[in-house]
Amino acid sequence: MKKITLIVLLSVIYVLGISQEFLYRAKLPKVDSSGYYHIFLKPNVTSKLNYKFSDIRIFDKKNNEIPYVHLSEDEIYKTAKRSELPIKDNTHKIQKKFTNVLVQNINNRKINNLVLIADNPKNAEAWINVAGSNDLKNWNILKNNSRYRPEYSDSTTTQIRIDDLPESNFSYYRILIYDYDKTVFIVRKVLNFEIGKKNIEFVELPQPSFTQDDTTEANQSVIQITFDEPQYVDKITFSISFPPYFLRRAEITKKDSTSGKKIRLQLYDQNQKDFYLCSDSTNELLLSRYYAKNLFLIVYNNDDNPLKFSKIRAFQRKEYIVAYLEKNKDYHILFGNPNVPPPIYDLKFFKYKIPPKCPVVQTGKVVKLSDYEKQTKTIEVPPIYLWILFTIVVLVLSAISLKMFVFARKKE
Repeated sequence: MKKITLIVLLSVIYVLGISQEFLYRAKLPKVDSSGYYHIFLKPNVTSKLNYKFSDIRIFDKKNNEIPYVHLSEDEIYKTAKRSELPIKDNTHKIQKKFTNVLVQNINNRKINNLVLIADNPKNAEAWINVAGSNDLKNWNILKNNSRYRPEYSDSTTTQIRIDDLPESNFSYYRILIYDYDKTVFIVRKVLNFEIGKKNIEFVELPQPSFTQDDTTEANQSVIQITFDEPQYVDKITFSISFPPYFLRRAEITKKDSTSGKKIRLQLYDQNQKDFYLCSDSTNELLLSRYYAKNLFLIVYNNDDNPLKFSKIRAFQRKEYIVAYLEKNKDYHILFGNPNVPPPIYDLKFFKYKIPPKCPVVQTGKVVKLSDYEKQTKTIEVPPIYLWILFTIVVLVLSAISLKMFVFARKKE
């Protein structure tokens, strides 16, 4: 009896303990011919992904996983010219839990990417800060505690690509790699690649709402910009209806959803340290995959009347993954779990053999998976079976309790 009870209990725990890997699902349209396709990830998909957009999988109707590669339009490291930056300092701070790498930009070349060649840490992640300086005293934040995963490699070294830096030509760059008591990254080289600029395509995000407050702070206007859900923002444009001529210093902040405090967005522009709104410009603010639901634009009016904002639009770089899809087959994507490690497919080593121009398909309607819906590599169990198992457990435990009660009475 005890063995049966144990087996039943373990079965129930196993069934109830199975948790889905992903929170969302979206169908892909059937294709007319087999081949490689660019799958455009709509903002309602990317808004639910992690920073590296790696928590996404493609499956067919039989739940077979389909390999894919993530396309990045400015990532052409294979053919680009590279240069090595001299390392001036490379020390690991045990107490502070980070590695400090200081490199020098001897020729003051324009830099928008850095590639770290490090000893190969298996299944590790890096949290990286990057700052630039001309005098080793005043530092400009270029990247703030961003999460990176090294390129998968079977060799003794691997690459960490920091490819989304705002373009700058500082004399020195400081790279802090935090280990948080996990893997210590030992950096051997720091490279910079001359990546040709491309026309970046943007897709407009759902229209944010905004409110303007001109009374809270003297000579300041605070414009709160709110999205329906957190979004990755790469560009914001501001339409201002009055006055006809203006030049105002501004800064942008976001509200930290975990602490409730406002923290400043660490922005950097290679031409000026401040962000300006000007009647003679397009009033575009470029960001780099900045994740936020609430943004606060602070405009310094000095002695002028406040600006009148008529419209605020937000945009995201178009994001694609590419995969081989077969004719008339059913496919769907599962996504939305920051704890899922990035996939490792052979396809990434042959991505340069994939035709550069592929047909484009779009993700379909996003469906949030229920807590008990079983997807991908999990067991689909109808609710009625759970109730049957639960009832059996209750009956078995009741029988055991009754038997023990009768046995105790007989001993008396």
